[in-house]
Amino acid sequence: MAYLLDLASNRLFPLAAHHTFGRLAASVDTCIDRPYVSKLHAAIEWNGSHWQIKHLGLNGTWVNGVAINQGETHPLNQGDIIHIAEQSDPGFEVRDLNPPMDMLWPLDQSEDQAQPMPLVRYHLLPDTHHPELAVYFDEIDQQWYREQIDRDDPRIPLANGDLLEFNNSQWQFISAQIYGPTEARLHTTRQLGDYDFVFTLSLDEETTELALHLGSQVIDLGVRTHHYLLLQLARHRVEDAERGLDSKTRGWVYADTLASELGLDGTHMNIQIFRARKQMADSLPQVPLQQGLLERRGGKIRFGCDRFKIYKGEKLTLESPPVSHTTPTNA
Repeated sequence: MAYLLDLASNRLFPLAAHHTFGRLAASVDTCIDRPYVSKLHAAIEWNGSHWQIKHLGLNGTWVNGVAINQGETHPLNQGDIIHIAEQSDPGFEVRDLNPPMDMLWPLDQSEDQAQPMPLVRYHLLPDTHHPELAVYFDEIDQQWYREQIDRDDPRIPLANGDLLEFNNSQWQFISAQIYGPTEARLHTTRQLGDYDFVFTLSLDEETTELALHLGSQVIDLGVRTHHYLLLQLARHRVEDAERGLDSKTRGWVYADTLASELGLDGTHMNIQIFRARKQMADSLPQVPLQQGLLERRGGKIRFGCDRFKIYKGEKLTLESPPVSHTTPTNA
C-alpha cells in the first residue's frame, strides 16, 4: 500500500484506494486545518495501474512546484512533493507507491523503522512460534477476522481503522477498500472436502505425517505436531460412526476432553489448532477453508473433513466411514 510523509509532522500515513484531503474533518481521510484549504481539496486515487492526484479545490494543488488544473489528474512518482493550497506550507512527500492492499500499520515504531505488514490470507502474530493473535480472511464472508489464541472467544470482524495489540506493540488495520482481499481472491470451485487426508502415524505414535490427495495430485504437509490433533479428531468420527451416529453428528468432542487426550492444556491445544489452520491456508491458497478444517460449537470441536485414511507404519488401520444421513421415518 502507498504512503506519504507529512513534512510538517514528520509522520508517515497510508493511502486509501481513494484518499481525500481537505478542511472538513468528518468527510476527508486527511484533514488540513487551514482556512485557505477547501472542504474537499484534492484526492489521491489508484486507477488500477498507478496512483494519481486530482485537484478539486478553489486554491491550488502542486506536484514538484507544477500546478494542477481544477478537475485534472496528475500521475505520482516516488519522491514527489505535494503542496495543498499553499506552496509555503511543508506539504507531503510520496514515499511508497505500491498498489492498495490490506495491511497492519505500526503505531509505535519510529518513522525510519516503520514496517507495514501486508495481509495475505492467514497470519499468526507475532509469529507461528509464539502466537498471540490470529488474523485471517474468510473467503465465504469476504471479511477479515481476528481471534485470540489463548481464549475460546468468538472471532471478531475487523473494520478499517481497528486497533490490534500483540507482542507489546500496537497496530492499526488498514483496509484496501476495494472488493475482496488484496491477495486472497478466489476463482475456484475446489473445496477442502474434495481432498483425501492421508495420515501416516509412526508405530510409537510419536510422529504424524499428513498428505492431501486429489486424483493424481499429492500435497505433502510433512511431519507436524498438530497433525496428531487432526488424526485424533478423525478417530472420533470413526468411533461415532461405529456407534451408529449419522454424518452430521459424528466426531464432536469436548475441547477439554481432547486436550486431555493430547496431554495439553487449553492454550497449547489452541496454538496447535491455529497452526493447523495456518498451514492449510498456506498449502491450499485457492481453497476456501475457514469453516471446513475444524468446526467448533458449544465447547466442542470436530474434524470437519469426512474423507481420510490413517496408516500406522505401512498398515491401514482406520478409514473414513461412508457419509450417511438420518432418514426420517413415516408415522
